[in-house]
Amino acid sequence: MSLGLDIMITSKKVYFTHFLKTNCYLVFIWIFVFTPAKIYGFDTISKSAYAIDNLTGSVLLKKNATESLPPASMSKLMTLYMVFDALKNERLSLSDKFRVSKKASQKGGSKMFLKEGEIVSVENIIRGIIVQSGNDACIAIAEAMSGTEEEFANEMNIKAKKIGLQNSNFVNSTGWPEDNHTMSAIDLATLATLIREEFSEYYSYFSEDLFTWDNITQKNRNPLLGKGLGVDGLKTGHTSEAGYGMVGSAKRGNRRITFVISGLSSAQSRTQEATKITEWAFRDFNAVKILDKHKQIGSIPTWIGKKSKVGLITNKDIFILTKNGEPVESEAKILYKSFMEAPFKKNAKAPAELIITNQLTPNRNGDPTISFPLYTNEQIPEGNFLTRFKAASVILKNYALNFLRLD
Repeated sequence: MSLGLDIMITSKKVYFTHFLKTNCYLVFIWIFVFTPAKIYGFDTISKSAYAIDNLTGSVLLKKNATESLPPASMSKLMTLYMVFDALKNERLSLSDKFRVSKKASQKGGSKMFLKEGEIVSVENIIRGIIVQSGNDACIAIAEAMSGTEEEFANEMNIKAKKIGLQNSNFVNSTGWPEDNHTMSAIDLATLATLIREEFSEYYSYFSEDLFTWDNITQKNRNPLLGKGLGVDGLKTGHTSEAGYGMVGSAKRGNRRITFVISGLSSAQSRTQEATKITEWAFRDFNAVKILDKHKQIGSIPTWIGKKSKVGLITNKDIFILTKNGEPVESEAKILYKSFMEAPFKKNAKAPAELIITNQLTPNRNGDPTISFPLYTNEQIPEGNFLTRFKAASVILKNYALNFLRLD
């Protein structure tokens, strides 16, 4: 495939330029043109709401989604992220045990019913937080990991920034109402997705229906588990300040959605709203595969390679979301950022992206474009002496031309 591009090399930076010598990195590959369709919004009574189709990255619902609000127990997801991250990095193990403090045992609200001085394992603490929403369990693990709950909250804030939470601030490990303890709906959805993708081995805890500790059995507070909706997580929350809220995720077939609702007036309205969003997201939208994984979609020039170019592929099937029964206008492009410098292996990440534009469903920032990384479809070693000589000639030629332009 001819890209219609010239090559210009200046200093150590390599650029693709359009034949008119203007910087132009965007190259059209193909365009899917159907009849444009209007997205039909979901009218939610939640104070804040957000829903995303995880297969395509398309945002289905967005209402006050960047507003920082009291999250109640939904912020326990950040506490769990800290625990799962420590497990992944082997700073904790599920079998590790520690003693419960007086502060943890006396904390009010929803409880695991831990006793002062009691010995509890990390795995049981995880179940106590997820199934029983135990405030005592959160404080116990926070103290075990960081010495004090206050220090743990500081570490939560550092980690939150590192993983891209933009509208969140943590003062405690539990979600207990305190000034400046806030999260946005987008941050909660992002956090839920990160937990599922980065710590998949622990995600099944969220679908456990019951947990018993010290002969006290409590039911998971997620009202949609086991209702045939495909919901398998994550966390509810309620305080008088925050109202009733929920972070949920559901999977049907190859599609998964993640949604957040908050500020509702009752547990019943929370259940009804969560059910409506789940049913609507799967009923009214359909994922259409537009590209098979590992199918070459273009090529990129190599620098000092045995071959002059290499094919580009994705590492997964690419889907777009459509309104059921209605077509949508979409287009796909490749954004080239530089050459592919040899030597490199097969499936090496290339300095290029596939850009999909779907007017029906934008991404989390309201932009109708979603990007996907591209990879090489073969290994290419460094070229021989002649290849390097030609490259040096190009560099010298462009250096001379640039020198003459300066004059």
